[in-house]
Amino acid sequence: MMIDDDVDLSDECQRTMRLLELLQRTQYELVQVNGQRRLMAPEVAGGKRQRGKGAEIFLGRLPRDCYEDELMPVLEQVGRLLELRLMLDFSGSTRGYAFASYEAPRFAREACARLDGYEIRPGHRIGVVKSMDNCRLFFGGVPKNKTKPEFMEELTKMLDDITDIYLYPSAHDRSLNRGFIFVEFKDHRAAAMARRKLIPGKVTLWDHEIAVDWADPEPGEPVDEDLMERVTTLFVRNLALDVSQQNVRGIFHRHTNVPILKLKKINHFAFIHYENRQAAQIVMDIMQKPGSIIEKQGWEISWAKPIGAKNLERQQHIREAVTNSQSTSKLQKTETSSSKQAWNKKRCFKTETAPNDDVYLVQMKVLQNFVKERFSATCSFDCVPTPDASRYIGTVIIHKNQTILFDFQGTPMASKHKALSVVCVKIYQYLTSTLPNSALQPFDQQCIQSEINVNPAVGMPMVGIQK
Repeated sequence: MMIDDDVDLSDECQRTMRLLELLQRTQYELVQVNGQRRLMAPEVAGGKRQRGKGAEIFLGRLPRDCYEDELMPVLEQVGRLLELRLMLDFSGSTRGYAFASYEAPRFAREACARLDGYEIRPGHRIGVVKSMDNCRLFFGGVPKNKTKPEFMEELTKMLDDITDIYLYPSAHDRSLNRGFIFVEFKDHRAAAMARRKLIPGKVTLWDHEIAVDWADPEPGEPVDEDLMERVTTLFVRNLALDVSQQNVRGIFHRHTNVPILKLKKINHFAFIHYENRQAAQIVMDIMQKPGSIIEKQGWEISWAKPIGAKNLERQQHIREAVTNSQSTSKLQKTETSSSKQAWNKKRCFKTETAPNDDVYLVQMKVLQNFVKERFSATCSFDCVPTPDASRYIGTVIIHKNQTILFDFQGTPMASKHKALSVVCVKIYQYLTSTLPNSALQPFDQQCIQSEINVNPAVGMPMVGIQK
């Protein structure tokens, strides 16, 4: 028995020596707290740098006697680490998993590709996947008459490390919020500790019972940061419904004096395109300054997520197909019985049950439901007069995840109702008949929640039919 104790003591001493050598070589700091041991880079330990989102990985299937001295050299092969968090049990052994944060998301992606299945010891392979790294909690059922400073003051009394609170004004009364907020913490650990404190059913704010849960992570595959650095389009949300596209354009140009290449407002949000990255960056810098018009209006601005190259090419082919379609004359006859029968045959509803002036509302709803089911996307409707104001052109935009998938325009018609009806029939017949299923499938792989369930913090604002 004494021999075994000596062997164990010898192994422990050797491990301690290796850890001391690692700390001396890297100048990292090692701290143990709350069942985990944190190996931190000097700038993180000193509070001069925060861990970046999207740069954390999860390591599983670790040997129970595998520690920092063995993990660090393996992880360093990919890139510089900011932090390594090793989970421990009460005996001091590892719990078989850890979290590692790199300097940039691209290192985390490379680590997943290179180290998943890595044979850390003969016959023992570890698992490495991207960590959710969620730092945001959702608070539902909050008082609608409270402001961001009031929420911050109240929540900081019970929770630590809150960095920001996201509050969305009501579309009908901007002095009220929408009944929910998102609370951002400095890191995932802080968010997890806060969620543990907030026991479901026992959380109250100003005598309101609050529902607390993890905010949904951002949908879709992560966008490569090198690609994001070439984006020339800005995404603005939290716009009031009664703010026109022309007003948004005027506000941005007046406050930045940077020419706008193209601007498209869709209900609560807008996409603003600039000629190059430098021009867009100037606008972003101006609008993010304290006291800017963005801050005064309660808007939010960010870089628009680019659509992938393959999808860009596919979208161009789709638009060309729509433009060259020979079915225009057939689509213009939406009020004839044959067109009604064709529409009803595919979606099984009867337009005769609604007055003629309301047919377009039913068609808009059917199209919206179809797009939701097929693309997991959302429709936005608009109707604009022709330059001479004698006729109207209906427009439908299908979008998801801050990306416009389709942008359809109908033919000029005598009334707004007819213009919307024509463009709805045109799109529906095209999507169900002309567009092959193979072209639809790639979009299904990038699904986000529809307008009914969309999370306004990570997706786009809720949108619906504009009458």
